[in-house]
Amino acid sequence: MQARRKCAVRVRDGDGNIVKIVCRVLRSEAVGNFSPVFCTYLGRKRLVESSLGDLSDPFRRTEEHLSNLFIRPRNGKGELTDSWD
Repeated sequence: MQARRKCAVRVRDGDGNIVKIVCRVLRSEAVGNFSPVFCTYLGRKRLVESSLGDLSDPFRRTEEHLSNLFIRPRNGKGELTDSWD
């Protein structure tokens, strides 16, 4: 993944509906053999997912994954919630 490149990220609500699309710089963090991807939204770090599959394996993610990114609302424990509040 290139550094400092902004990517389009779809913001979804708790039901999975697209609310809006934002452009964000993506950052990955090494956790063992995996490297989950994050961006900042509403002032907090958010886990970025792809509709094409898991982004956390750096050897399997492709440029095609980067064209299908989204974030969903989660609480402090990482569990999905209904809204961004």
